[in-house]
Amino acid sequence: MALRLSRRGLLAASALLPLGLRGPAAAAPGPYRVGTLTVTPLRDGLFPLEPRMMPAVESPAGRALLKGAGLAADGPSPEPVNAFLIRRGARHWLLDAGCGTVFGPGFDRVTAALAAEGVRPDQVETVWLSHLHADHVGGLLTTGRLARFANAELVVQEREVAYWTDAGAQASAPAALRPMFETAQAVLTAYRDRIRRVSGEAELAPGIRALPLPGHTPGHMGVLIADGADRLLIWGDVVHSRLLQMPHPDWTVIWDTDPAEAIATRRRILDRAAAEGLVVTGMHLAARGRIERTDAGYALI
Repeated sequence: MALRLSRRGLLAASALLPLGLRGPAAAAPGPYRVGTLTVTPLRDGLFPLEPRMMPAVESPAGRALLKGAGLAADGPSPEPVNAFLIRRGARHWLLDAGCGTVFGPGFDRVTAALAAEGVRPDQVETVWLSHLHADHVGGLLTTGRLARFANAELVVQEREVAYWTDAGAQASAPAALRPMFETAQAVLTAYRDRIRRVSGEAELAPGIRALPLPGHTPGHMGVLIADGADRLLIWGDVVHSRLLQMPHPDWTVIWDTDPAEAIATRRRILDRAAAEGLVVTGMHLAARGRIERTDAGYALI
């Protein structure tokens, strides 16, 4: 089931693609080095984040932030949807896979972005999954709901698999989350013989570790890359909108499984990143940078 996005929101986001004047740029930044690793953001598309999806934005403070960014006071705020190609020598790993066709036109660009880097889907050996929401795993499937990455193993937190395969959780989930179960279960079925479950912090590859960041989903995780003096935290969906949540880290999205835990996790990781000088990026950030505390909250520098 595709997520239903308003026609106005999709048109507003699409209008920004050729302009690059407001909101995140349509193209992802180029590859960058983290020690011996090369990390390449892969832009799957722009998601029109409407105020109803982050209800606190329906406020004077929210409208002021949108207007200050040159957007309509009632949104949407176009936010990037990224996956990441991570390479060391001849090895190719993915962190998430984008939306695929789940959200309709305007997405499903990860495979083309891989091709532009000279990588075929069958060369990807592992896909690490921050979580099983459709905008992170829809790209794992072909239009026929088959596995797109023929040789890839999926690595996901045990708690994440348990949640999305729990019939009771599906029945009791908020309406905004119910369409996500179908896609998550389709992915788990398509790759059922190639799924590795991890628990908590775990080494994913030399210098690359899973970092549990629960709240957005029960098994939501980031990936911390450390190679020599370089460190990079790719934090999944800790932040859905730099514009809105950096100054207001207590603002949550309707897809958070546990909003209170999501807020606590966001504040904890923002504080850690600021204290340790970590370079961070995420699936809904257009750039990477360091976190600084401000009077209002935080800022990505």
